[in-house]
Amino acid sequence: MLRSALGLTGAHQGRRAGGPQGILFFAGPTGVGKTELAKSLAEVLFGAEDAYIRFDMSEFSAEHSEARLIGAPPGYIGHAAGGELTNAVRERPFSVLLFDEIEKAHPRILDKFLQILDDGRLTDGGGNTVYFSESLIIFTSNIGSSEAIAHHFTHVLQRPELLSRIGDNIVVFESISPEVGAQLAERYLDAVIETVRLRRGVRLTLATPARVVIAGAALEQLEFGGRGIASVIENALVNPLSRVLADVGDARDIRVVDGVPSPQGWVLRIER
Repeated sequence: MLRSALGLTGAHQGRRAGGPQGILFFAGPTGVGKTELAKSLAEVLFGAEDAYIRFDMSEFSAEHSEARLIGAPPGYIGHAAGGELTNAVRERPFSVLLFDEIEKAHPRILDKFLQILDDGRLTDGGGNTVYFSESLIIFTSNIGSSEAIAHHFTHVLQRPELLSRIGDNIVVFESISPEVGAQLAERYLDAVIETVRLRRGVRLTLATPARVVIAGAALEQLEFGGRGIASVIENALVNPLSRVLADVGDARDIRVVDGVPSPQGWVLRIER
């Protein structure tokens, strides 16, 4: 990224390369922050978190899905609609393009990325050229190490040339530790408090026992990473709190004393 910002991309070729602004490959287990980092990069680079376009590559595992990505050729059904990728880049060239779980894409789809990474352009189904020279491209994978990635692309997908375009821009994420998980749980709980204040005008307080029991339950889902923690907090706090807020009318102060799981969902003990 620093090389791109300084205008040194392609310096070894003695010219300004036409490839994308940068290429990154995020690897690691689910829920460790790969997508969140991509969103943060979009905000830093392009001034807005929504300058970010995600493609779930598990949806492009069939050979015919190429048409969905770049558009069907003339005479075929859907030609006028164009492709999801080419349309998106044409409309918002200054974007982070996230290709999630890239290893699940059909090899024919992977071949398209060779042209994008080399030349920064791609011809859509209608014969029009779309340029990626202002985009940052990020691939993600649940494969857990650089060696495993190299093996998968070289021997399983038989696309070592794609890996060579990525180079040493592979970032391997570690699993979330209990200490980091506890920090995430506290962050999500504080985010609920702030959201209730901003959207409902209610001052929400979580007593220590409530924080302890909800955060403890969230950490039991640590194997699912940040998503697992967020899911527990949604079920244990946000859902029952929504029912409470619907019943309290114009109350402006709510204190959650404790929370307990039940077969029907979490039950909060409230003071107001």
